[in-house]
Amino acid sequence: MSLTDENPKAIFDNIKELLTIGAKDRHHTFHTPVFSNNTQKNLSDSRIIVLRKFDKDTLKLNFHTDYRSPKIIDLKKNNHTSFVFYDFKLKIQLRIKTHSIINNNNDVSKNSWEQTRLSNRKCYLTEKAPSSITSLAEDGIPIYLKGIDPSKDESEKGYNNFTVIENEIQNIDWLYLAYSGHKRLKINFKNSEPTFTWMIP
Repeated sequence: MSLTDENPKAIFDNIKELLTIGAKDRHHTFHTPVFSNNTQKNLSDSRIIVLRKFDKDTLKLNFHTDYRSPKIIDLKKNNHTSFVFYDFKLKIQLRIKTHSIINNNNDVSKNSWEQTRLSNRKCYLTEKAPSSITSLAEDGIPIYLKGIDPSKDESEKGYNNFTVIENEIQNIDWLYLAYSGHKRLKINFKNSEPTFTWMIP
């Protein structure tokens, strides 16, 4: 797709292609977007996450987290969430509104767990929950695992903490920045079909 293209369908296809690449290529700028949600106190909370999967058919963005994380409680109360992606080379920003689904100890989490490397499984073996207060600068990983990966059997202890957050895309706000003129496209979905609206950037 040419970035000067004004064909909304071509832009939407390009968005799906970029998200697919972002989920697979850890060097791609779309691999680590900003994810935002509201806390129980109705305050905005944001962090960088690792995009683990994008399903172009169901329009779901997946990332992994620890079930003990405070964001789990927040998402149970309010699952209206959002992502921000930006590629500084392409000059493309995506703001994506989503509904988040928590998957813990189910088929979705089990399937993802089986595909998770030991080095990543290690994150779910922390003895203290994420956001716990500590007197030392530490990560909570058991001392016997410092600097090494767990065995597969050892790693299984972390499965109960492992959680997949599926995020169903509700709408996409696409922005292309260019000296010749910025372009902005809003993509909504009606019966799973995209509808397009051009907007002033």
